[in-house]
Amino acid sequence: MKITYIHHSCFVVEIEDCIFVFDYYKGKLPEFDKDKRIIFFVSHSHGDHFNPSIYQYAEYNPYVTYVLSDDVRHSLSFAVRLGTGGENTIFVDNDKLLYLNVDNRGVSKKEGGSRDIKIETLKSTDEGVAFLIKYAGKSIYFAGDLHWWSWMGESEADRERREREYKHEMGKIKGRHFDAAFVVLDPRQEEHYWWGMNEFMRTADADVVFPMHFWKDYKLIEKFKNGESAQDYKEKVVSISEEGQIFEI
Repeated sequence: MKITYIHHSCFVVEIEDCIFVFDYYKGKLPEFDKDKRIIFFVSHSHGDHFNPSIYQYAEYNPYVTYVLSDDVRHSLSFAVRLGTGGENTIFVDNDKLLYLNVDNRGVSKKEGGSRDIKIETLKSTDEGVAFLIKYAGKSIYFAGDLHWWSWMGESEADRERREREYKHEMGKIKGRHFDAAFVVLDPRQEEHYWWGMNEFMRTADADVVFPMHFWKDYKLIEKFKNGESAQDYKEKVVSISEEGQIFEI
């Protein structure tokens, strides 16, 4: 599995004959092999997770599919009107399960074989969904904005509600293992920045976990790895130092 960090929460994941692009909004994407199946995943419509420019790839590559959170539907309306990949778009809500066939782009609720990409969703604690994806024996967790948000100055009731909501979603994946996970580590949460990542690693598990949504604060990753909370799993946390960085796992 080859993973490229693009920018903010955008990663490109290559597994055999498929290329998954998560939450692109800016940055330099690599040249894609036109013989491979390309799937763009968009967790929600916020401007730092979605850019309609992803639809330009449908103009020259017939193997592009777009799996978008349902809240993107209105944001996307103008792109679909242009006829640029609209017919290759699948909208998903939270708590859904579907299988996307690599060869014929068909979508079903029943697994058809080894050429199916299994896609599950969780409900985000902000907007949209988180994605759980399994293909070719590899499993991926992509959080989007599903995170234990905690803002300075908010009421105790709001803080308790956010904690409840996040732990409820984490409970749905308790004990599950992922080959790679992409989880929020946001410096705007100040001293609470690590809560969401820690809860994920204590509830589920991953061979490697990629911090994201860290607003180019690369030092935050090392701060987290050196902190007390991460000592049991710090070797699994990937150190990202620049855009375009490539990882082979």
